[in-house]
Amino acid sequence: MNNLPRLVLLAGAALALTACGGSSPPRASDQPPVLVINGKVATWSGSGRVSVPDLLAVSAPVNADGTFALALPGEAVLMGRTTTASEVMTSLDCTGSLSSSAAGTRGFLLAVLNAQDVSGTRQVSAVEGIKTGALSRSVHARAWLYADGATQLRGTVDCAKLLNISQLNNLPVDVAVNTQRGWNVVDLTLNLSANIFGQVSGSGAAANSAAGTAPTTWRTMSELQAQLGF
Repeated sequence: MNNLPRLVLLAGAALALTACGGSSPPRASDQPPVLVINGKVATWSGSGRVSVPDLLAVSAPVNADGTFALALPGEAVLMGRTTTASEVMTSLDCTGSLSSSAAGTRGFLLAVLNAQDVSGTRQVSAVEGIKTGALSRSVHARAWLYADGATQLRGTVDCAKLLNISQLNNLPVDVAVNTQRGWNVVDLTLNLSANIFGQVSGSGAAANSAAGTAPTTWRTMSELQAQLGF
C-alpha cells in the first residue's frame, strides 16, 4: 500500500479495529464523544503540519516531538464527501460490501493523514505491526468514522490489497461496528502468518474501539512493513 489513505481510511463507516473474539461489539452509545485525534508521527523533523487528504483545510500543527491534536471536522465540512455505510470499506481498498441496519446512513472514514515536515510530505496511518512469532505477525490499526446516524454494520470483506504484501492473496476481515451520529472510533486487528514457501495468509476483525481519545502513533506503510519483516 503505497497509497496510505488505504490503510486506515474507512471513508464511510467503520474502522479502528480490535478483534471481536466472538463477543458482542461495544455499543456505540458506550463510547465517549470523539472530537479530536491525539497522535504522534513516528518519524518527524522540525516544524510542519498534518492534514486530511480529502479535506486539506482540516489540519493541525505538529510539535517538534511529532505530537499533534487534530480537531475532527463537523457535518458541514463533510458535505458531499460521505459514502453509503455499506461502502465504507472500499476506502481501505477492501472489496465487498457490508449490511447496514439503517440503509440510508452515510459516513466518512478517516484513517490516513498527510504529514509534512522539513523532510517532505508523506501519508501516515495510526497503525502498528507486531512480531508475534517466527512466522506470525499482528497488525493493529485505528480509524475515525463519521456517521450521520446510528446503524449496525456487519459483513466480511477482502482487504488483501490494504497491506500491499505480494505473497498475500486473500485477507478476510469480519466487520461488526455500531455507529452513533458523529465521530466513532474503530479498531482493526489483522493476524498474519507465513509458511516455509513464503506464502502469507491471515484474517482480521473490525469493531468499535474502547480507546476513545487515547494517543496513537502514525506511521508510513514502509515503516509498517519494516515492523512486519516478512
